[in-house]
Amino acid sequence: MLVKFGGAEKVLENFLEIFPEADLFTLIYDEKKMWKFFQKEQINSQVFSLPTQKRYNLFKKQRLCLLLMARSVEQLDFSSYDLVLCSSSWFAHWAITKPETKFVVYYHSPARYLWDWTNEYKKDIGFNKWIKWFLLNRLFLKLRMWDYIASNRPDIRIANSSNTAWRIKKYYKKDSVVLYPGIETERFWNPPPSPLPSKEGGFSDNYYIIISTLTEYKKIDLAIKWFNGINDSNLIIIWGGDYRWELEKQITWDNIKLVWPKYDDELVHLVQNSRWLIFPGEEDFGMVPIEVMAAGKPVFAYNWWWLKETVIAWITWEFFDEKNGLDFIEKFEEFNKNNIEGKYISENCKKQAKKFSMWEFERKLRGIIKI
Repeated sequence: MLVKFGGAEKVLENFLEIFPEADLFTLIYDEKKMWKFFQKEQINSQVFSLPTQKRYNLFKKQRLCLLLMARSVEQLDFSSYDLVLCSSSWFAHWAITKPETKFVVYYHSPARYLWDWTNEYKKDIGFNKWIKWFLLNRLFLKLRMWDYIASNRPDIRIANSSNTAWRIKKYYKKDSVVLYPGIETERFWNPPPSPLPSKEGGFSDNYYIIISTLTEYKKIDLAIKWFNGINDSNLIIIWGGDYRWELEKQITWDNIKLVWPKYDDELVHLVQNSRWLIFPGEEDFGMVPIEVMAAGKPVFAYNWWWLKETVIAWITWEFFDEKNGLDFIEKFEEFNKNNIEGKYISENCKKQAKKFSMWEFERKLRGIIKI
C-alpha cells in the first residue's frame, strides 16, 4: 500500500532504481501523500480499478479495505511477466503468477496483525466492542488460513533480517535467504549541499530524535513518558500517523516536540545536528538506526535481538532491557554521560553503517534472483 513513506517504501524505491523499466503495482495508491516518491504515471493502470483502491478513494482509511485485500491482489494480471518482484508485509505475496514466471518475495514481515501482534492490533482498532469481536475473530481466522496457503506461491523468499527469516519459518514453515535493505549511507555522512535552519521544534542543539511512523506498537509513548520531566534533555519526534494525536495528549513538558515528516536535506540536517537516536520499539529490521549511524551518531534502543544484527554493543549503541521501559531513565542517563564524554566514536558508527550500502544490496539481490 502506497499511503505513507517508510522503510518498506524506501526498499521499493531501491527496486525501481535497480529495475527502472519495471511496472509498478500496489493495492492502494494515495497520490496526495506519495506523489513526491511515486508518480501516478508510474502506477500500472490495473491498480485504479481494484476494489481496494475504489474504497480507499471514498474513505481514505486503509483498514476499511481489509476485507478486499485478498480479492484485489489476486485480481491483478501478471501473465505477461518473466519476473515478479514483490515487496510484502501484508497481502502482496498473495499474487498469482504463471508457472513459468519467477515469483520472488522480499518479506519485510509476515503480516504482523495476523500473527504475533494480533492483540495489539485488536486494541488499536477498538476490538473490545462486541460487534467487532464477533466479526473480526472469524475474519482473522480465515485470513491466517489464506495467508499460510499464499506463502506457498513464491519461488524465492527473501527476508529483510534474520528476525524476519525466523518468523517466516515459524508461521509459514518455509526457509528464506536474508538480505538486509540497502541504505543511502552516503547521504547521511555528507553535509547537505545548502545551509538549512538550525532550529526545529524550538531546539537548536542538545536534542535527541525519534524517527518513526506513529503507531502504538512503535512504543513512542515509552520515550514520551520518561522524557517528560527530564530538564536537561530535549526530544524531537519526527513523523505522522493517526496515533500522533494520542501521543500529543501525553506530552506534558516543553522539552518534547512532535514535528511532521521530514525528507531529503532537511532530514539529514536534523539527524546530523542531533545528539543521537532513541529507538524504543520492536522492528523486524530498522533502517533508521543505520541512517543515523551513517551520520556518526550512536543509538539508544530497546534490547531486542533484531537490532543486534546491525549495531555493535557498547561501540555504536547502548540499550535498555525492560520492555515496559522501567530501566529507561537509568540506562539513558548512563548512555547520555558516556556520549558527552566521547565514548561513542563517530567513525566507528559510520564504518558500521557502510556495511549496508545500496551497492551491496543490488549485488546480492541480483545474485539471489539470478539476474
